[in-house]
Amino acid sequence: MKKILSVLIVSMLALNLIAANEDAKKESAETTSNMVSTISGKVVDKTTGEALAGVAVKLDENTVVYTDFEGNFTINLTQPKAKLCVSLISYAPAEVEVKKSSKEVKIELNTVE
Repeated sequence: MKKILSVLIVSMLALNLIAANEDAKKESAETTSNMVSTISGKVVDKTTGEALAGVAVKLDENTVVYTDFEGNFTINLTQPKAKLCVSLISYAPAEVEVKKSSKEVKIELNTVE
């Protein structure tokens, strides 16, 4: 009787360990999907195609980056998709939807007349 009870207890413990391992795998997969993804982009004048320096690329209230002299920027996303608000004096502001899976974005701004 003691042997049967021991086997049952060991079996239950083994099943609990297997279930805990499966839960840990699921949590790991969820954490991986929430990781940061870096998006690169370039902002240009829509008419001339020239790179625009100093353009504000805003993800949210706390995340704003500016383009370099060649119009390039990088920004980190944590959500599956986001809206970038892009603005520069003398140009119409633009909103661009980006996905976390995107690697590069080209944004064209129109001049204000």
